[in-house]
Amino acid sequence: MTQQARQVRRQLFAALVLGGSMVAAQTPQSLPYAAVHNPEFIPASAATFMNADDRLIGVMSGPVAKAFPAGILAQHGLVQDASPDGPIAVTW
Repeated sequence: MTQQARQVRRQLFAALVLGGSMVAAQTPQSLPYAAVHNPEFIPASAATFMNADDRLIGVMSGPVAKAFPAGILAQHGLVQDASPDGPIAVTW
């Protein structure tokens, strides 16, 4: 991936990046992961744990852009969030 492509990618998803991991209070112990419900987001500039080549799933609805890093999705399996158009579920 070229430097310019990385820059465009960062700008595209610069609005918000998934941060933290608010886990469900009632997660069954048999599951190997804990789903994230109503995640908190941080500015892309604060996401120092991300690298330019990291994979992510981007969601954009109107002026709202969110980025869900694949590394975090792989650890939790599922993120349940809200969008201006209604609830969404993101998985990897």
